Amino acid sequence: MHKLDVAFCDTNETYGERFAAYLMEHKAKEFTVHLFREPELFLQKIKSEKYDLVILGSGFLELGEQAELLEMAILILSENMPKQLAEDNTYLQPGKKRTVIFKYQPMEMILHEIMAVTGGKKTGKEIFTDRFGKLEIIGVYSPIRHEMQMPFSMVLSSILAKQRRVLYINLMQSTGFLKLFDSQAEYDMGDLVLRLRKGIIESGQFLRNVYEMGDFSYVAPFRNPEQLGEFQMNDYLQLLEYLEENTEFDTVVFDLGTGVYSIAVFLEHCSSIYCPVKEGYFYECQKEEFVHYLELAKKGELFKRLQFVNLPFTAKGIRGGGNMLEQLIWSEFGDYIREYLAGDVYGEI
Repeated sequence: MHKLDVAFCDTNETYGERFAAYLMEHKAKEFTVHLFREPELFLQKIKSEKYDLVILGSGFLELGEQAELLEMAILILSENMPKQLAEDNTYLQPGKKRTVIFKYQPMEMILHEIMAVTGGKKTGKEIFTDRFGKLEIIGVYSPIRHEMQMPFSMVLSSILAKQRRVLYINLMQSTGFLKLFDSQAEYDMGDLVLRLRKGIIESGQFLRNVYEMGDFSYVAPFRNPEQLGEFQMNDYLQLLEYLEENTEFDTVVFDLGTGVYSIAVFLEHCSSIYCPVKEGYFYECQKEEFVHYLELAKKGELFKRLQFVNLPFTAKGIRGGGNMLEQLIWSEFGDYIREYLAGDVYGEI
């Protein structure tokens, strides 16, 4: 099989090395990566070499024209907040082969863009989303019940929403979500599930259950924890099918807790699974127990989608007042999440 040659150009050496390591770990049979940290060396190289894809990051954004003249596909990593990405694209002319995406997003998302630009084989993510077409399903589940799981998911949703239409759904018990984020939601997941079960929900009725927070949308969590315990796989699949067929959302982030029945079965439908954890023997024991559970449930195929995220933070410093989401996004915690998503997102299992 012909391997695609990718030129990755960025003056940030650490970012480039992480990107190359990620791609070689997951797509070594399909790609060869050539790293360039100096624009002069890249310009010299393309005089004699042609790459299937040129990825231009920091320090290289002005070189797209030269590569384009040589008929190379170009992927530009923009550090601008994605509301500005439309401005980045204003210089693109019809027929050009440049695509601009947000740099600080999960590596698997960037890989998805690479596969789309190069017309390569489907990634593992696309295999799982085929069942629901355009819908990307992301799960967040902490086997140690990390107190910062929900803040992690909220920041993650906000980052993804810079380029995608994201719906956040919380399937956890007693999270304090409504008060923490000053939500005035009248309807919650209980109302939505009841309508889905009765088959009486229409577009207008569905939108009454959906609220906005920052750049993404959300459905308020179950107010009654007993209703969460009754939320079964059929409800889950019915919800996904409705979202696929009747809405414009392309990404759903599920915050999953211990109240969800048969968590392994729910995780099967997620293309990416983030698992917030902490360092320490106590937490390692809990993590190992979760891994053992997946093995007993014969869900070993999930391991390649699990991303154990070490979060060295507690909720002790969270204070009321102001915009809680903005506080999280622009705090040290938010910086940590952005840095994590910009690097190799897969932790060791």
